[in-house]
Amino acid sequence: MDLDRLESCLAAFAVLSPTAFPVHHAQVFLFLAQRGSATYAEIEEALNLNNSSVSRTVHALGHTHRKGHPGYGLLEVMRDPGEGRRHLVRLTAKGQALRRQLEAL
Repeated sequence: MDLDRLESCLAAFAVLSPTAFPVHHAQVFLFLAQRGSATYAEIEEALNLNNSSVSRTVHALGHTHRKGHPGYGLLEVMRDPGEGRRHLVRLTAKGQALRRQLEAL
């Protein structure tokens, strides 16, 4: 593993919130950046997180934090076209820009 590259990637996340960007937020973002989209259950299973953690993280990385203040605007939730009762999480345009920035490091 290239630790210099890892440090550069973590610095890109730190720009979003210099003092409080939890590691599991970065993990969820990176998981979705690699997959394109995923359900809450897929995120839970892949990262060994519970449903409430995934929900809080998706909201924080989305447009509006669950407590009503602005989120990071990196993720969006949409209905799964194949199963209307399920939701998919994917990167927004801002999230795609961050993904490209990380890939260029």
